[in-house]
Amino acid sequence: MSLLRVCGSPLSPVASTRPRTSARLALALIALAAVMGTVPTVEAAPRRAKSHVKAKHQSRKSARAAARGKAKADVAETTAAAGKVAVFAFQGEDTYSVRDHVMKALADRGLKVETSIPPVDTAEQYRDMGAVMNLAAYVHGHVKELPADHAVATIVIRSGVTGRKLTTATFTGFRRGLPEDVEEKLWRRLGPAFRRACVAATKPRPHHNQPMRIEAGTPL
Repeated sequence: MSLLRVCGSPLSPVASTRPRTSARLALALIALAAVMGTVPTVEAAPRRAKSHVKAKHQSRKSARAAARGKAKADVAETTAAAGKVAVFAFQGEDTYSVRDHVMKALADRGLKVETSIPPVDTAEQYRDMGAVMNLAAYVHGHVKELPADHAVATIVIRSGVTGRKLTTATFTGFRRGLPEDVEEKLWRRLGPAFRRACVAATKPRPHHNQPMRIEAGTPL
């Protein structure tokens, strides 16, 4: 009986070590959980900082690109305002009113409009005439009447530097309202082509042809 009481007594060495072992294990688990919980926080902080710096850098880069684009657009617009354009007589039916509105749309943008220059035959001739007259672009036009009181106007832009066609735009609508429609939409549709032509005209032009010389005979 005494042996059983000793073995089952709370003062037994075997029984007294179990609470201590459990407490130590619990403390170790708590410490491990705390360490594991702080690791992602420590690693995530630099990542968030890097993302913030990268986003800020991208924002500044986009702002600089937008500023450069606006500056180029302003320069192109200013250059276009100083350009000179030749507008030829349009072909087709009822062309005068459409041509007048085209010239008005170009003059409103600051372009100098020449109307007395006749068209020529080849791209080389347009190029040489553009160099002599300091022209940035040429404007051709054709107006055709359609059934049901409609009409279509075709506007062609030709470079004064190369003499070649740059672009073509077609405007369709009621015959009576077509001239105003062309004036309203002309720069929105063809403005970029005019700006490119005016910028190109400000650069030095290469001399493709030799100057013409006339032999007047043997000097006395």
